[in-house]
Amino acid sequence: MASKLRLALIQMSVGDNKAKNIARAVQLIREAAGGGAQLVALPECFNSPYGTNYFHQYAETIPGESTEALSTVAKKFGLYIVGGSIPERDEDKVYNTCTVWGPQGDMIAKYRKAANCFSSQEHST
Repeated sequence: MASKLRLALIQMSVGDNKAKNIARAVQLIREAAGGGAQLVALPECFNSPYGTNYFHQYAETIPGESTEALSTVAKKFGLYIVGGSIPERDEDKVYNTCTVWGPQGDMIAKYRKAANCFSSQEHST
């Protein structure tokens, strides 16, 4: 007999308040878990407005504010979470990075979009 997997794909509006964007994502993950989801996928740039022009303002290291929230909620509900993407800062580079979280709250995968990588020297503020 084939087993079934319940998947939730989250679409959400984001604004310019990073903390509110993260809180909204966590709320939607909780709702998905309550509906029986075992795997939840967030949209690209779920914690910030979309566009590379926003990356430096919203970038964070991994672990960081956004990924700690995903780890915590994955563990709390025993879910797999595909973390859409966030602007990730690693030394002088910024990436559009997707993280994947296991039901124990551990990061099981990380993918950086190379096309969106640029150094801080290339960005003017």
